[in-house]
Amino acid sequence: MKIGIDVTEISRIKAAAEKNANFLERVFSENEIEYFSKGRIKWESAAGSFAAKEAFSKYLGTGIRDISFRDIEILHDEPGAPYIKFKGERTDAAVSITHSGNIAVAVVSGADRKNSTHSDYIKSLVPKRNRDAHKGQCGKVFILAGSKGMTGAAYLAAMGALRSGAGLVTVGTAESQREILAVKLNEAMTEGFAERSGCIGLKDKEKILAAADSADAFVIGPGLGREIETKELVLYLAENVKTTMIIDADGLNALSANIDILKKRKGKTVLTPHEGEMARLCGCEAGEIHNNRRAAAEKFAKTYKTVLALKGHKTLVCGNCETFVNPTGNPGMATGGSGDVLAGIVAGFSAQGLNPYDAAVLGVYVHGAAGDLAAADKGEHGLIASDIAENISYAVKELMED
Repeated sequence: MKIGIDVTEISRIKAAAEKNANFLERVFSENEIEYFSKGRIKWESAAGSFAAKEAFSKYLGTGIRDISFRDIEILHDEPGAPYIKFKGERTDAAVSITHSGNIAVAVVSGADRKNSTHSDYIKSLVPKRNRDAHKGQCGKVFILAGSKGMTGAAYLAAMGALRSGAGLVTVGTAESQREILAVKLNEAMTEGFAERSGCIGLKDKEKILAAADSADAFVIGPGLGREIETKELVLYLAENVKTTMIIDADGLNALSANIDILKKRKGKTVLTPHEGEMARLCGCEAGEIHNNRRAAAEKFAKTYKTVLALKGHKTLVCGNCETFVNPTGNPGMATGGSGDVLAGIVAGFSAQGLNPYDAAVLGVYVHGAAGDLAAADKGEHGLIASDIAENISYAVKELMED
């Protein structure tokens, strides 16, 4: 259990607003101001919301200096009970606000998620299905992947998304490779796009953008190739796609040429690099990342306001001012295609409604647990990525039965 508490003087908030005409706009969102400004400003409500923001920053363990006041919203449901949104996502933290005389007091409490390995926390993230659910309600994933000689990467990402529960999965690939994927994938749809030298080019960029934005989650990168036009396509999509985007493999390599484009993203982003890819993103040697994994991952996630899953032994998931250290997985998973499966899993959970951080946390946990089940069955030597994919649903089943 974590708790954050703050006490704020109501007169202090009123004085700050009267002294600085922009104070309310700097601290509160439009929805918050609308709530306590109907008719006349209710300074008790404004002070209570301010205290709750401070309390939430303490709950996170960061303090308000590391985040923006407007990143935290104190909103109210229909009956009037307060709840917290952080960077646009509703949190599961409980908030209580009270007033006494000139004082507003806020208390924020919830489970201690940082570095948690507790199965109850992971179990709580698994998407729930209604008894009358249909495929369109279980998440749509679009995957842009594969090139000449690299269709396996697209296949594995698709299987990761399907086995994690996505209702509909479509794989976009180079036109010449589409038939190969259509034969390999029974349960996913395929679409071919104009290519150059066996890799997807720029010609169909508008069609690809439309396909990405019509999905609930978008994966780009597995086996995509490194042609110049392909790299330009990745950057175009990174800047323009509005849906949640999971970037892996060759998508990350393209991104490393213009990393600041992440700051122009119109949607939420999850990056899934291994240490070599992370080094390219950061412009340093892989050894520097290896020796400072946590510091490098947390700094990157904070700088670019993204969720980062730094793969490896005890994969780290950083984002929302939190860091999760994954306890599952084994050395047998150090095999080609393992990361492609992970990208698909994260997309599958994201498409089913999880926010990017939770999708990445559950994704790396289930990915590692599936690898552990595969190793228990076949041993670590000779374990392959498709073994991981085939054990995803079993890993989720075991988690829920634990």
